[in-house]
Amino acid sequence: MSWLIILTFILTPTYAVKLNFFGLPGNMLMLWVILVWIIFFCYLIAKKQQLMFFTAVKNISLPVLILVGLFFLSGLVSLFYHGLDRQKLGEFIVLFLQPISVFFIAKFIFDQNPKSKDCLLLTAYYLLSLSGLLAILQYFTLIGLPPEFWGNTTEPRRAIGFFIHPNFYALWSAPLLALLIPNIAQRVKNWKLPVPRSLSEGGEIVRQLADWKFFIAWILGATGLLLSLSRAGWLGLAAAILVYLVVAADKQIRKLASVMVVVIVIVIISIPNLRWRFVLPFYGEKSAVSRLSLWNTGIKAVKKSPVLGLGLTGFSNNWDRLNTDPNLDTHNYPHNIFLDLWVETGPLGLTSLIGLVGLIIYRGLRPFVIPEATSEARAVRNLDFRFRGNDTIKLSLALFIIALLVQGQIDNPYFKNDLAMVFWIILSLAI
Repeated sequence: MSWLIILTFILTPTYAVKLNFFGLPGNMLMLWVILVWIIFFCYLIAKKQQLMFFTAVKNISLPVLILVGLFFLSGLVSLFYHGLDRQKLGEFIVLFLQPISVFFIAKFIFDQNPKSKDCLLLTAYYLLSLSGLLAILQYFTLIGLPPEFWGNTTEPRRAIGFFIHPNFYALWSAPLLALLIPNIAQRVKNWKLPVPRSLSEGGEIVRQLADWKFFIAWILGATGLLLSLSRAGWLGLAAAILVYLVVAADKQIRKLASVMVVVIVIVIISIPNLRWRFVLPFYGEKSAVSRLSLWNTGIKAVKKSPVLGLGLTGFSNNWDRLNTDPNLDTHNYPHNIFLDLWVETGPLGLTSLIGLVGLIIYRGLRPFVIPEATSEARAVRNLDFRFRGNDTIKLSLALFIIALLVQGQIDNPYFKNDLAMVFWIILSLAI
């Protein structure tokens, strides 16, 4: 059944394909998840594993279950607060009901077949490399790139990959690149090229050469992120890399990272489009200034309803009453993850999700920062980082969350159909 989760992961961008269900608005991803529900529960009935599924859910650690439950409850309250309508119902389905249900389904499938985790991470490599290749093609040839991103007086040339906007591409790719950092670091660290003295050594060299394909795939994905010109994405990935280098990397990886940083700096300085993307915020660039206005509007929204927030779609519905910047078009969210959560779901949604991701970061980094956990840290370092060990995935998951949170300080990393789905699928790997 792992193919159900792999296909869901692959199909997350199909939220952009709009559909109608008996007059109700929807999209292709929403329809696919409904099909996943049907297939999965038919499978449970056919295999008589209903009790096994509920037992697996019950066996999830109590703090995680409580935090997930509270977050779902915050969405349910926000659905009915200030009145129920079709738009709010759609938001609740795609941001809470469907992704959280897929989280429990994926958790059960991964527990039944741990090797399917490898398939999901392998899929992430392939998707990142393909989107990176497409981004490179778009940036240098303009093929498949909408005219508004060709480069003009208000917007520089930016790649979009499989998505409809460069920021959407970066919000999807940066956390996934962060997730794969430990894996790709170990693959590079283990790469050697001795002269084979036996057939077994020759096979090992073939395996090591195959590892370089993953390194190239990661580099292609990172190049696509670079060409999206998303500063939020750059910051998120940079933060995850920095945390890994400080707490988990050895000297070899740190030296390689230093060389790569020098190369990246030279590339950015050499290409005017990239160079100006870095310095323009210091000259009052519209995009940077608009973030300040959005945050101020978000703070006004919190003050308007600090206990329960404004409910789902509350920020966009109250935009005209809250916004005082005539230069801004209507925005759906304040573009800061903490403000997004508070405005849409109130303090309950904010504290429950922050508590959940804080727990994930703690569990992932604990072996490296707490002296009493040195034996566990050694166990993690000795793994081959092919996602066979649960502690390894916890480290990767912590980096995924760190990238997402840093990116989320100036963008919206959760309140979007595909991002919410990817978030909960990735969480199911090791929570």
